[in-house]
Amino acid sequence: MSERVQELFRHGLQVDDIDLDTPLLDYGLDSVRSAEIIIELERAFGVEISDEEASVLHTARDVVECVTSKTSHSGVGAA
Repeated sequence: MSERVQELFRHGLQVDDIDLDTPLLDYGLDSVRSAEIIIELERAFGVEISDEEASVLHTARDVVECVTSKTSHSGVGAA
């Protein structure tokens, strides 16, 4: 999961490497790129990330934790 998230950010931000704990703003993340990457994350992992959730995702680690939480809950208790 972590590697796939980093891959999406590397591609979206056109950088060679993403440190999980470096603020995404340090890589030049702006509102347009953020929206595009959120859409890619939603497609890649089959989750929905609200604007409120996205607004507190400051690092790739935050994103990994959010997506992991959503994907682990989606299979638990599903009918």
